[in-house]
Amino acid sequence: MKFNCFPKKQKGTFLIYSNYLVFKSNLFNDLVLQSSPKNSIWFRLLRTHIGFLLSSLFKYKFQVPDSNKNYVGIIKGQKKILFEMDNTSPKYVWREDGEKKWIKEKFFGFQLISAYTLKEFELKLSLIEKAFQLHWSNLMTDKYVHGDFTHFNILLGIEQEIIFIDRKSHKNSNLFDFFYFYFYFKQCLERCNTISLEDTNLILESLEGTIVNICDYKDVSAFILDCNQIILPDYWGLDNKDKQNYLTSFSKVLVEKINLKV
Repeated sequence: MKFNCFPKKQKGTFLIYSNYLVFKSNLFNDLVLQSSPKNSIWFRLLRTHIGFLLSSLFKYKFQVPDSNKNYVGIIKGQKKILFEMDNTSPKYVWREDGEKKWIKEKFFGFQLISAYTLKEFELKLSLIEKAFQLHWSNLMTDKYVHGDFTHFNILLGIEQEIIFIDRKSHKNSNLFDFFYFYFYFKQCLERCNTISLEDTNLILESLEGTIVNICDYKDVSAFILDCNQIILPDYWGLDNKDKQNYLTSFSKVLVEKINLKV
């Protein structure tokens, strides 16, 4: 089956789609956000009908589970993930196993955040709080953190239920997942070309308050103890600058908010 590519066929991550209808779907919009947070002028052009026509000039062909269906997908090196579509609605997820055979799974839900805007964040804040509360409660009885707790790995099901996916479980401080969510989201906001610094700061301030409220430390010493027990992984989705700076910044900001709360 032949697919259009977005932004193009390349060695790293890129998206594919089979027709214009699925190209304009909410799911494809979510996948664009995953592929790059920048929302550059070039990406915005490629999301138009002109971009669709440009993408039609260069096709990517491979064997799919059923060539009579339509798909959107994400390609990461040799790894392919296809979403089988019913018009603009995703129905199933197809993944290749180690023998290059397609494995069919149910589509569970859409990602938590679909745009880097203040309006989108405010719209989803109650769901973020719900996800955080559920995860914090789980950590009270679980020895392992999620390990890749980002807004892409928190899905909203049909009934708006919270679904966590793509765990990379390991032992760590109970604060690690919230620390990681905060800085991964912050990094995406800072890379986005279409959100103002003022709106970014408002979002981060609200997110900091949410973490303090959900994690519910009664005093600063208990928070600092858990913060000092955070183990920084060798490999993660954050910029590999001085990793300790992330931890220092996180501790400083949240200590101030805990002091205000107590």
